[in-house]
Amino acid sequence: MADDRQDFPPLPPWFRSPLGQFAAALAAVGLFACYWFFQVAPLISDVYRGQHTGIVGFASHQADYKHLYLGSKLLGAGLSPYDDAAMIATAGEYSQTVDVRFRGILPYVYLPFTGLVMTPLTALPFAWSAVAFQLVNHLAILGGLLIAGAACRWRHDFWSVAILVAMAAFNGTVWRQNDAGQLNAILFLGMAVLYLALVRGWHDSLIGFVAAFLAMFKLTPGIFLIWFLLRGEYRRAAWMAGMMAGMVAIGVGTFGLDRHLEFLPVLRDMGYGRSTWAEHGQTFFRDTFNQSFNALFHRQLGGSPTLANGLTWVASLSILGLFAWHGIRRRGAPLGASFSAAVAVSLLVPSILWDHYLVQLLLPIVILATTARGWRLWSLVACAALVSVWIPFDDMAPNSVLQNAKLLPVLWVFGMAVWSGAPREE
Repeated sequence: MADDRQDFPPLPPWFRSPLGQFAAALAAVGLFACYWFFQVAPLISDVYRGQHTGIVGFASHQADYKHLYLGSKLLGAGLSPYDDAAMIATAGEYSQTVDVRFRGILPYVYLPFTGLVMTPLTALPFAWSAVAFQLVNHLAILGGLLIAGAACRWRHDFWSVAILVAMAAFNGTVWRQNDAGQLNAILFLGMAVLYLALVRGWHDSLIGFVAAFLAMFKLTPGIFLIWFLLRGEYRRAAWMAGMMAGMVAIGVGTFGLDRHLEFLPVLRDMGYGRSTWAEHGQTFFRDTFNQSFNALFHRQLGGSPTLANGLTWVASLSILGLFAWHGIRRRGAPLGASFSAAVAVSLLVPSILWDHYLVQLLLPIVILATTARGWRLWSLVACAALVSVWIPFDDMAPNSVLQNAKLLPVLWVFGMAVWSGAPREE
């Protein structure tokens, strides 16, 4: 059987020589060292200092992991994480007895199933649990990148490893994701596994399970159910829907139906122009670090919220229309382009697109870059750079259009995915 692995990037002969491969090995080792010193070493240093201060991992604020941890704790105790009074009161107790970082808390905005998955980590004290979760995230990011390379059939050489590790080593978005303790690294790994499963032709039940787990862990990957239907892959869609129903049943059996019904108002409050905990002064839909269409329009049209929401609907429906056209008209389109479009849509349509969500965008960038050449390849390199750079959005002038700078790479990746799978004239 012919070897159809990709030469990416297209390398001159010297790079394939023994000397070139030795240089690649040095580069790969050096980049792993950079990843260690930039991304992991601060965590290890934190643990060492924590042995003397009593607060392990204190330098990382874990703003998101706090409500994941506390929400899972409340669910396990038979209480509701969707009750803002209970969350705030429990956080107040924790700030005095467990960790001062609980002086501030954010709402728990996930399904009970997410809390069920996170339950093993809640068996640890919070500080050590946060450290363990960061280590899981580091492994998920590095593992997801290597799996992405394998799914794209990159050759197993040191140049490929060096390129993939470089995407994470100096990545400010990766640092932001882990500092906050968010779910993007796990989603990134899961989507890389899903793409590998699709490329390798795993059984539909396994593909459905991975897609269902992602959608139940965090709702936005539910776009894959629509994607399967648009591509006419009805067996996979059925397996995904069935697995999701089974996971809901497990959640109901564990925490009760009431907990799931209490999630519905939270879901409503994540709509355009709305915010969870609005009664506590939160305006997540227009936060400076929110890169979504909704945030852009609300910041630019602060006095016209109705117009801002209307424009958001126009933008979102346009994106969904292009996605549907691409899926239906081009059911035989390249899998990589179609899958990349789905990932981009999952980021573009919701009212929240925190800058650290763009860890997920590394996957379609890898997929599309595999076959891109010339200016298209360099444009994806520019997207990866813009994803990676740290931008202090809260230091910018109010209503600056630059506060949505990281919306640009998502739009570009979506456009390239649709364009690369569009019909061509004979």
